[in-house]
Amino acid sequence: MDISKETLAREYIDSFPTQKAKLDDIEIEYKILGKRSGSSKPLIFIPGLKVTMDMWEPTILRELAQSNYNVIVYNNRGTGNSSVGVKDYSITQLANDAAGLLDELNIGKADVLGWSMGSYIAEELALVHPNKVNSLILYGSGPGGDKAIPSSPELMETFSNVSGTPEEQARQILSYFFPQTWLQKYPDYINHFPLLKGTISLETVQKQAQAIIKWNGIYNSPSQIVQPTLVLVGTKDIITTPKAALSLVEKIPLVSLVQIKDAGHGWMYQFPEKFSKVIQTFLDIN
Repeated sequence: MDISKETLAREYIDSFPTQKAKLDDIEIEYKILGKRSGSSKPLIFIPGLKVTMDMWEPTILRELAQSNYNVIVYNNRGTGNSSVGVKDYSITQLANDAAGLLDELNIGKADVLGWSMGSYIAEELALVHPNKVNSLILYGSGPGGDKAIPSSPELMETFSNVSGTPEEQARQILSYFFPQTWLQKYPDYINHFPLLKGTISLETVQKQAQAIIKWNGIYNSPSQIVQPTLVLVGTKDIITTPKAALSLVEKIPLVSLVQIKDAGHGWMYQFPEKFSKVIQTFLDIN
């Protein structure tokens, strides 16, 4: 965890403007990081439950954007300054939003990375809009539907809580994102954690939670994920467990599984260099 690198990466990210795109019933907030040259490849990051585009680990974004990728980060409907719209809030609708954003940006096909709930959206994007997905990176993921492994009531209560300041909200979820041994080693990490820049409404959090619960998952899908896929999981992840990742791997033909020892649900923050290297290796061969 190199704080000076993190600071430089945030300055780099802040140098790119935040923009908005009109998609059907919503306006969606996004950024594109990188040179946008003709040879650059589009890579879209799909955020999860209670996550905004400001919460991605910044050194990973900078390294990818400074290599050969146009990195697209955005806020799901109802989060940040993306409007909630009038359509039913579902994983399928969120996948349609991602496809709509790619269309609005004149991107025919992209590499797609989804984290946690965002990985469900990425899976649905690959199922419903397969022509939009070049390859798929599923981080902190599972198959969803009736094969999903239920989270503990305490965890769901914590993630559903929207009271308090952004810092207080961040503190609430740290014990679930990281192994206790790692938090003990870095007791001041809360001072560097990419806090939500604004709170997310209770209504949106409830809609996101219901979207997760109601999603049928890939086991019940009539189609199949056919794109090259990388599944990433930490061995200490208690939100989407290694068992969930193994269930997911069973259903995807062209898949690789990477498990990181002593890593939690937020392991991109624990081991950003390792995370970036694994992703780039996968993308380079696909």
